Amino acid sequence: MILEDVEHIFKPQIDEGTDKLYFMLIDGEHKMIERHDANDLATLLPMLDAFQYIDTVERIPRFSK
Repeated sequence: MILEDVEHIFKPQIDEGTDKLYFMLIDGEHKMIERHDANDLATLLPMLDAFQYIDTVERIPRFSK
């Protein structure tokens, strides 16, 4: 995943002006809601590197291993 992908995935949240992005990480049976600073997307890339974007449900992007 590249920075442009992350910008596109989180565009609705960024456009609404949120300070903290929210998303779900799914690792097997474990699901975690995470928050990340909207002004620092570049540091989000390493965290999401092990995950694949699956979809967005009710404005929450979901990533799975």
